[in-house]
Amino acid sequence: MRAETYYISPTGNDGQTGTSIGTAWRTIDKVNTTAFQPGDRILFEGGQTFQGGIWLHNGSQGTPTKPLVVSSYGSGRATISSGNSFGFYAPNTAGIELSKLVFVGAGRLSSTNSGVIFTIDADNAPLAHLRLESLDVSGYRNSGIIFGSDKATSGYSDVRITDCQLHANGEAGLSSYQPFPLAGQVHRNWYVGNCQAYDNPGRADVTNTHTGNGIVLAGIDGVLIEHCVAHDNGRLNANPSGGPVGIWGWACNNLVIQLSESYNNKSGTALDGGGFDLDGGCTNSVMQYNYSHDNQGAGYLLAQFGGAAPMHDLTIRYNISENDARGHNQGALELWSSGDNGGIQRANIYNNTVLLTPPADGTRPKAVYIASGGFSDLSLRNNVLQTTGGLPVVSTLCTASLRLEGNCYWSTAEPLVVEWNGSTYTDLQAWRTATTQEQLSAGRTTGLNADPQLSNLSAVVAPLATSPVLAAGIDLQAEFNISPGVRDFMGNPMPQAPARGNIGAFESASAVAAPLPVTLSAFTAEQQGAAALLRWSTASEKNNAYFEVERSTDGRMFSPLGQVPGNGTSAQLHAYQYTDLGFARYATTTVYYRLRQVDTDGKAAYSPVRALSGIGEASDKAGRLQVCPNPAQASSTIVVKGGLSSEVALFDVRGRQVAKACAGADGAALLRVEGLAAGIYIVRSGAKCTRLTIEK
Repeated sequence: MRAETYYISPTGNDGQTGTSIGTAWRTIDKVNTTAFQPGDRILFEGGQTFQGGIWLHNGSQGTPTKPLVVSSYGSGRATISSGNSFGFYAPNTAGIELSKLVFVGAGRLSSTNSGVIFTIDADNAPLAHLRLESLDVSGYRNSGIIFGSDKATSGYSDVRITDCQLHANGEAGLSSYQPFPLAGQVHRNWYVGNCQAYDNPGRADVTNTHTGNGIVLAGIDGVLIEHCVAHDNGRLNANPSGGPVGIWGWACNNLVIQLSESYNNKSGTALDGGGFDLDGGCTNSVMQYNYSHDNQGAGYLLAQFGGAAPMHDLTIRYNISENDARGHNQGALELWSSGDNGGIQRANIYNNTVLLTPPADGTRPKAVYIASGGFSDLSLRNNVLQTTGGLPVVSTLCTASLRLEGNCYWSTAEPLVVEWNGSTYTDLQAWRTATTQEQLSAGRTTGLNADPQLSNLSAVVAPLATSPVLAAGIDLQAEFNISPGVRDFMGNPMPQAPARGNIGAFESASAVAAPLPVTLSAFTAEQQGAAALLRWSTASEKNNAYFEVERSTDGRMFSPLGQVPGNGTSAQLHAYQYTDLGFARYATTTVYYRLRQVDTDGKAAYSPVRALSGIGEASDKAGRLQVCPNPAQASSTIVVKGGLSSEVALFDVRGRQVAKACAGADGAALLRVEGLAAGIYIVRSGAKCTRLTIEK
C-alpha cells in the first residue's frame, strides 16, 4: 500500500480525504480513529493550536526503513493542547518519528498524565527506531517525555531524542524505566543530545519516590547523553528517602554523560538536588567533560541504593564542579552506598576541578564526601580540590579500599581540613604519615598542598602559567593501567609520554586566555538567512594544522561544529570562513562562537568569543514581549515593551504574582525586581508572555 501524507488544519474538514492541504482534516479525533501505515506522514499546520491528545493505535505502525512521521507543515510548529490528558501516546509501537511540535498540558497541578508517552506491556516485543526532535513539552503532572517497558523481554532500541525543550512538568523532563528488580537492561542503543530540561519542580504530594528530575534514564544498554542542560529542577521533591538530580541514570550499562551543564537544581528534602549522577546498578559508565554548579546537592554523585543490581567500573573525569552542595552538608564529589550486591566496585575519579565556598545557609559542604562504606577499589587521583572558609577538602566516613593520590588540596586563607574516619588533619604530611594516603609504591610521595593558581574567565577555571599543577599529575596509564581518555574539559589532547599531564580538568595552561599561535587579524559572526556565517583571517601562522569551529548557547559549554584546514607556517594573509547551517534552530537565544586552533603537534588554544542573536530575534521582535535587561540582576528595574495590556505582571515558577506595573504613554512598563530570588520568572501582558531570568 502506498504511503500517504495527511494534513490537519483548523480550516479543514474531517469528512475530507486529508491527503492535501486543500482537503485537510480538522481535528485530532480524526487522527486518533485512523489506522496509519509504514511511511505515512501526519502533519499539523504550523503556528496553529489543536485540542486533545494524539493516540496512535488501531494498528498504526512504522518501521526503521519506513517510519511513521508526525510533525508540522508550513511556518513554525503546531501546538497540541491536550488539557488533562497525554499529548502523544504510542503504546506497543515503534518506527515513529515525532518532530517540530509543541505539547502543552493543563499544568502540572491540573494534568493527570505525561506529555509524550511510549510504553510496552507485551511480552517478547523488542521495538526499534524512535526519533524525537525539536519538541517543546510542558505542563504535565508526570514526565514531559517518558519511555518504559513493563516486561523483562521487551524494550526499545535505536532511540534518538534531540533538540527538545522539557519544562514546567512535575516528575521529570525526560525519563525511562524498566521492570524492577531486574538484572540487565531491556532497552538498547539510545542517544540524547542538545536537550534542555528546566523548571520541572517535582511533586509535593508524592513521598515514596523522588520527583523533579531533569533527565533520568534507566534500563538502557548503551546510551550517550551529551550537550544537554538541566537547571532549576526538583525544589518540590517530597521523598524523605531520596531526591532528584539534573542529569543521571540508573540500571544502565555503558552510559556516558558528557559535555553537559547542570545547575541550580534543588530538592524539597535533605537529600540530593544535585547536578550529575551514576546511580544504582550502573556499570561500565562515565561522566566526563561536564560543568556542574550551584546545585543544592552533589555536583557528581555515585550512589548504590538498596536492592539495586551490581554496580561497578565507573569513571568521573575531566569535569568541573563550582559551588555545588549548597544545602544539607553534602559533597561536591560524593559517594554513598547501601552495600547491596557488592556495593560500588571499581570506581576511578580523576582530573576533576572542584571549587567550593561556604553556602549562605551556613551548612558545611565538602569538596569530596565519602558518606558511607559499602564500596571497594575506589580511587581519587589528579583532582584539584579547592575550598574557602575552612570547608573540608576531604571528608570520609569509611577509609577501607580507598586511595587518594596525586591530588592538589587547597583551602584559601584557612588551614587544610581533611576529616578522615573520625580524625581531622590540617597538614598534608601529617595525614600522609598517619594513613599512607598520597603515597605510591616504595614510599613515593604524591599530592600537593598548594594554591593551584586558577584563572576564572567565563566560568572556566584553567591553571595559570605559574600554577604548580602543571605537569604535576600522576601518569595513570603507567602507574595503574588507567586510560585517561583522549581530551580534557576544554578539548585539549592528552599529553604524550614522557610528558606528564596536569592535575585538574585542564591539560594546558590558561586554556581560555592563551593567545592563538597565529596572528588573528579579524573574526566576525553574522546572520545570512537561516545560517550563521563566520569569517576570520590571519596575518601569520606557525604550525597551524586546522581551526575547529565551536558553538555554545550559554557562552560556557561549547561543542564542535566542524574543521577548517590551516596553512601550516605562513607570513601571508589568509582568509577563512565557515557556515553554521544549524543556526536556525536557536530561534530566540544568543548563540556564541569561538575558534579552537590546533597545531601540528596537537597543542590547542582559543580565539575570543563572538555572540550572535538567534534568527528569530529580529523577525519576531515586534510581535512579542521585549524585556531588557534579560538576564537581570535582583537589584535592578527591567523595561517591558510590546504588551497587549496596560498592565504587566511578573510571576514566579509556582504561578504566584510577585510584581506588577502599568505601561506609560510610550508603551513601556518599568517592573521593579529588587529583592527577588534568583531564578526563572514569567512576564505577562494580556495574552503575551515571555521568560525572565534573574541572577544573583
